[in-house]
Amino acid sequence: MQQATHPRLHVRDAHDAHVVFEAVRQGFLRPVTRRLNEMERSTYVRPGAVFVWFECEDDAGLKRWTDGRVWGQSRMREPYLFYDEKLPYDSSQPQSETNRAPAFRFVEGVSRAGPTSSALSHRERSNNQHKGLVKQAYSAWVTPNQYSPPQKWHLTAYFTYADLPHLPTIDQDESLSKIIVPPHIYKSGKARGRDDDDSPPTGNSPSPPISPSRVLPSLPPLQAAVGHHPGLLAQQRTHGARLPEDQRMIQILNSMYTK
Repeated sequence: MQQATHPRLHVRDAHDAHVVFEAVRQGFLRPVTRRLNEMERSTYVRPGAVFVWFECEDDAGLKRWTDGRVWGQSRMREPYLFYDEKLPYDSSQPQSETNRAPAFRFVEGVSRAGPTSSALSHRERSNNQHKGLVKQAYSAWVTPNQYSPPQKWHLTAYFTYADLPHLPTIDQDESLSKIIVPPHIYKSGKARGRDDDDSPPTGNSPSPPISPSRVLPSLPPLQAAVGHHPGLLAQQRTHGARLPEDQRMIQILNSMYTK
């Protein structure tokens, strides 16, 4: 039977997700390797549960995450996507002034120590009256070792607005708090920053395209190239064999001079 990768955790930012990924890479936590069956969904998809799974196009892994629930429109709270569960009575209840979700807003609230939580930001900017689950999703390109091609890893977590403040964080978990994330292994697949994109990382960052003008600068005027000595080109012809590239350049200059 497949269980949650972590049974109860509040992942706040990209670093928290990378810590969970690193615990999976080192073998301390177990990923989900196939779709959950109906019994596993009803048992393990609950507030606080965190699942790590690897995207795979063949039958050896998962192509997408399914949990049997209906979700509303996604909301981006960097670097996570959030989905509020659609409960059975949501579509039948008329939207009144008391149950209509307020416009998105930033709430200063009480300052909290530690990393900024995307989940708390989503709760503060959404309808706190929502009673169902909230799904939190993150993805990253992962290079497990120097011999492996990049892989797309995903983290899917669940919480409720009521339970979120009570979920433990990475630094409150005895095992995860000791995990050190090595550099250059995890590259966010959702962040919109200038240094992050949704393309697989490579061993070395690609060099920017080089302008042709930087590779082949325009030739100087013939007078600047040979000065005021027209016999110079003729003299050069008498110095024996030349390299093919030198001979080609001389032929170009001669043709320009005789025009």
